[in-house]
Amino acid sequence: MKLSPEERIERKREYQKRYHQNMTEEEKEKVREESKRYQEIYRQNRTKEQKKKSKEYQKIYRQNRTEEQKKKLKEYQKRYQNKYHQNMTEEQKDKRIEKLKEYQRQYYLKNIDDIKKRKKERSREYFLKKKIQKVMNE
Repeated sequence: MKLSPEERIERKREYQKRYHQNMTEEEKEKVREESKRYQEIYRQNRTKEQKKKSKEYQKIYRQNRTEEQKKKLKEYQKRYQNKYHQNMTEEQKDKRIEKLKEYQRQYYLKNIDDIKKRKKERSREYFLKKKIQKVMNE
């Protein structure tokens, strides 16, 4: 009896499901670790074109989300963050805050020229607006 492609796919899916259900915690952890390692290697070995293409795809995907999808995602993120932060110890929270501060500091140092340029433009715009208002009031 020959199976159709759909039936083969379905059987394979069922087999995989049973296989994963019967795994021990150690085996599951091992699979997770290998998957993480594979993903890291994959990300490192991508070319610039692949990275660019991926970013463009993600950008389009985010832009094309419906309001319902955006709302659902926000709710999920909020629920996850609350759950994640509740389970953190004080030490972990402190580490997280330190990492965040360090990231912000690095970002600032990396983009300081751009930040200064934007500040200068804003101050220039503000000055021009004030000047225009002054002239208009006279």
